[in-house]
Amino acid sequence: MNKKEIIKLLTYLNHCYPGKFKFPKKSKRENEMLIEVWYDLLKFYDNQCVISVLKKLIINSGHWPPSVGEIVKEVESLKLPAEAKISAGEAWSLVLRSVRRYGYYRAGEAMESLPPKVRETVEHFGGFTAICHSDCNNDYVRSHFMKLYQEVNRHNEELMYLPAAVRDELLEAASKNENQNKEWLL
Repeated sequence: MNKKEIIKLLTYLNHCYPGKFKFPKKSKRENEMLIEVWYDLLKFYDNQCVISVLKKLIINSGHWPPSVGEIVKEVESLKLPAEAKISAGEAWSLVLRSVRRYGYYRAGEAMESLPPKVRETVEHFGGFTAICHSDCNNDYVRSHFMKLYQEVNRHNEELMYLPAAVRDELLEAASKNENQNKEWLL
């Protein structure tokens, strides 16, 4: 998106939410800042995609205008592969299917058949053999797996919805911070 498209988007929001979203602002400086902030976060995306997402958010949320962060998150969620959108219950079903198909003796093949987040959850659970040895029909086992999956999902989700450039910038900053901490310990 370019700045002209951002101005059109902000004007569109102003007309959709009279009294709740004010654009243009009273001062030129406020307008420039608002445009710059929205541009900084939306410049990575195609205008038509952002407009479509904005319309979806307006229709679904109605009362308050969506924030630029909500728009970015929704656009990024469209890019995610289907396996990234697997629910905890679906992940558990995939694991049960792998237990039935591969069993205890083919744990390596079973793990390869699972999507990455499900595989990571199985590893946190104690590995595929631990699941094979557990009572898969037990509600506690299922509940424990689902909680682990939600935790893995939450951890990955924090970075998943960021634009690639922002994610790379954040990871680079974290890496520098980690290196500084290592130097401090030495």
